[in-house]
Amino acid sequence: MTTSLNEHLQQNFWLYVISLFCVFTGIVLGIYAVKYMNNVENSDLLSYFTNFNQNISNGGFKYSNIISDIIKNNISIILAVWFLGLTMVGIPIILIIDVIKGFTLGFTISFIVKGLGTKGIGIILIGILPQNIIYIPCIIIASVVAMEFSLSILREKMNKQWVSSIWMKITSYSFIFILIAVLMGVGFLLEAYATPNLIKIII
Repeated sequence: MTTSLNEHLQQNFWLYVISLFCVFTGIVLGIYAVKYMNNVENSDLLSYFTNFNQNISNGGFKYSNIISDIIKNNISIILAVWFLGLTMVGIPIILIIDVIKGFTLGFTISFIVKGLGTKGIGIILIGILPQNIIYIPCIIIASVVAMEFSLSILREKMNKQWVSSIWMKITSYSFIFILIAVLMGVGFLLEAYATPNLIKIII
């Protein structure tokens, strides 16, 4: 298994570089978006975020609702990447998804630090980063697997070899995405059950 993993990394090194670059580009764009927000937008978002934290502090939330929203938001991304990998022309959109994921993370971190200062750093460290340490690698791996699949199918189609083994390839490809979704499940549980209680302590 280690050998297969090393071969995968070597064969797709540049795809990983491109995907990482897109995520980091999104993070930088998110940080700059907060920097150039006007005072009204900043005040509205800060008010919304403060109310959200107050609800957590007062216990005004349901774990079932939180985990349901988390699963819908993240699984929809994984499904979109999976589908785009099947289309043979979805690579640019996959990279845009990477940028958007990075943008969301960069914007959230920058906004919280700007709005809440020292307390915001604590919220980021225990409320934002832990699950994203799982989510971001999973999104990058899913993106690379999808781009690799798309390119391989395109090459085989051009060589007129793709029809005979296409369903076996799709099954293997889909199984990898199931494994990625299961791994992300650890992040879902962390974000839904641990994060609210940790944020409550900081607040």
